[in-house]
Amino acid sequence: MKEYTNGTTTTTKATSVKEEANYIDETKSRLKQYIDQRILLLRLQATKKASRIASTLITSVVIGLTGLFLLIFGSITLACWLGSITGSLTAGFGLVALLYLIIFLLAVFLLKKVLQNFFINKFIHLFHKKD
Repeated sequence: MKEYTNGTTTTTKATSVKEEANYIDETKSRLKQYIDQRILLLRLQATKKASRIASTLITSVVIGLTGLFLLIFGSITLACWLGSITGSLTAGFGLVALLYLIIFLLAVFLLKKVLQNFFINKFIHLFHKKD
């Protein structure tokens, strides 16, 4: 084996090749660990976002259903009350239906873009929210 000197240290070429091989093996091992850790981190982040979206969706559905029941029973109560005032139950339910028709038309023509942008922004905020 041929020896060469580097300043005050004498090293053999074979030792240098072994060190390079160990360095490459160690680098490969660290790169594999880094990739595995990165994949795990991405999985955890995706799980966290999916959990947040699912919990928000479930909460929204529960609140929406509760609001729907309140609206239905409140509408029936209002219709019966208006029916007793007008003397006709049909007129009471007709007035409540007319009220909902007006609210529906206002929402379609005036608030459609505002509501649409609100929900789009809310979803984007929810998806990209950082803790």
